Amino acid sequence: MGDSEIRLSDSAPLIDSADFSLLESNLSRDVESSIRIALAENVVFPDRREPLEIFREALSASIRDIESHPKGILFQDFLRKGPYEGGGAIPKQLIPKRLTDDETVAAVTFIYSHMVNCFKGGIAELLAVRACVALVRSLRCDSEFPGNARLYFGDSVLIPRSNAKGFLKCADQHLLSEELFEDGTNSISVLGVTEVKSYVQSQRRVERQLNSHLQRALNGLIVAGKAYEPDDIHFGFGANHRVLRIAVAPSSWKLSREFQYEQTGEGRILRIADRLPPRKEDVITRTGDSSWKIELRWSVEALAQAAFEMTFWYMGKVGEVIYSQDLPKEWKEMTPAQAGRNAVKMMLYYAILRCRSMREEQRAVALYNSYSFGYALGMNFVNKKGKREMLWPEDLDEIASFGETKSGCVIK
Repeated sequence: MGDSEIRLSDSAPLIDSADFSLLESNLSRDVESSIRIALAENVVFPDRREPLEIFREALSASIRDIESHPKGILFQDFLRKGPYEGGGAIPKQLIPKRLTDDETVAAVTFIYSHMVNCFKGGIAELLAVRACVALVRSLRCDSEFPGNARLYFGDSVLIPRSNAKGFLKCADQHLLSEELFEDGTNSISVLGVTEVKSYVQSQRRVERQLNSHLQRALNGLIVAGKAYEPDDIHFGFGANHRVLRIAVAPSSWKLSREFQYEQTGEGRILRIADRLPPRKEDVITRTGDSSWKIELRWSVEALAQAAFEMTFWYMGKVGEVIYSQDLPKEWKEMTPAQAGRNAVKMMLYYAILRCRSMREEQRAVALYNSYSFGYALGMNFVNKKGKREMLWPEDLDEIASFGETKSGCVIK
C-alpha cells in the first residue's frame, strides 16, 4: 500500500461497525442511558434521533478531529515507518524510511494528548447531558427557569468563523428558547451555556471559557440549521436577564489496581478488577446566582481508560487499511487490525529508545505500558523515584507475590 492519507472519519462501514460495546459495560450503560434520557426530554442533537446513531456520530466527530489535525498524517506515518529501531544516528539509507527524532516526539505527543483527549471529551459530553437535563428539570420545578427552553447538544448550535468561511462549534451545550412572531420571523434567546471538561480545571478558567462562548454568540448563531443574525439574538431570562453558566467535570476516584492472571487454553490472560463509581448519581452544586458546577459520577481515570481503549480500537482500524494487502512476514498469523495494534506497541518501543529527555521518555513509556497492560496498571507503574518504567509480565508476577518488583517498582 502507498503512503496516501487514510481518512476513516466518514467511512460508513467503520462507524456502522461501532457500538456501545467499545466501552466498559458499566460505562456503556451510563452513556446509553444518558442519551435516552436526553431524547425523552427533547434535547436537540445534530440530525440524530436514536442513541446508537448519536453515539456513532460522537465517535465519528472524534475521529474527524484526529484526522483533520495537522499531525493526523504524522500518526499514520508513525505506524507505517516508525522511529529508527536502534540508538545513535539513523543510517543514511534508512533516513527516508524512518521518522526523525523530532517527528517521533511529535507523533507520541499527538497520541498522548490530542488523540486520547478527542475520545475522552466525546464520552464526557455524552455523560454530561443527563446531568444538565436533571439540573434544568429541577430549576423548572422551582420556577427558576422558563418552561419553553430546550437543551441543544454539541454541533446542533454553531457560530460563524471570524474572517473565514464556515462555522465552528461554540459551547458544548446551549439552553435556548425560540420566539415566533406573527409576521413569520423569529428570534432566539440564549438562556444558558455549558462547558464540559474531561479533566479537572480551575473554576476561574472554566468561567472565562463560558463567558467567551457567550461573547462569540453575539456574532450570530446557526441553530439546528437555521441562521440567526446578531439582531435576532437575545440573552438571558427573567427581570435580571440571567444566563445560566454550567461547568461539568469528572470526579477524582481511582481505578482499581488489583489484578490477577487467569490460565486459559490460549495462555495467561491478565484480569484487572472492576471498580464502579462510589456514587450512583452526578453531584450538582450551585456556585453562584446563575452558576452551577456538575461533578460526573465517572472519574478522570475512568474516562482516560475508556479513551485509551478507543484509540487502540481506532489504531486497529487504521492498521486494517495499512496492512490489508501487505502484512510483514513475521505477522502473517495476525489480522490486519491486530497488525495495526501491534505496530503501535512496536513503534512506541522504538520511540522509547530514541527519547532524548525524561519528559519524552515518560510519555512514550506511559503509552507503551497502557496499551500493553491497561491504563490503570500501565500508567501507574513507577520506580522508587516515582518515574514510570517499562512494564513486563514478570514485573506483575513479582508485584502479585511481594507487592513490588525486585528493583522496588510498584503500581502506585
